[in-house]
Amino acid sequence: MAGAHSLKHEIFISADPEKVRRALSTAEGLRGWNTPHVEGSGDLGTLWNLKYFGRPDFAWRVDRDDPEDILWTCTKGPGDAVGTTATFSFAAAADGRTRVNVTHGGWPHDEANFTKCNTIWGALMHHLRAYAESGVADPAYS
Repeated sequence: MAGAHSLKHEIFISADPEKVRRALSTAEGLRGWNTPHVEGSGDLGTLWNLKYFGRPDFAWRVDRDDPEDILWTCTKGPGDAVGTTATFSFAAAADGRTRVNVTHGGWPHDEANFTKCNTIWGALMHHLRAYAESGVADPAYS
């Protein structure tokens, strides 16, 4: 079935959900953990343009930005990435941390860029946690 494959990651962050949401929904936030080369406003229907030195650029359309989840749709990227979606959901955990789940779905298969993106999202989530907890920018890619 086309688009049936999704990669998923979960991480717990010692920061409140709103701080995590800002790291995922503002240019300043994205620059803190993803790449310093971010263009976009984060408004619904607009694009995040993420540029990476020596790597493919990505554009993600902001399709939802709610208090508990954010949805992006890939409009530019390598291979089968275009048309996939990244959903970030976050909620307060019982221990005071924030549980963050990312699902990158809509892949036509579970090979090639799917496998590569799985590794990349894992690394990105650790950078998101470090940034949200410390406030110190340390993007995964420059």
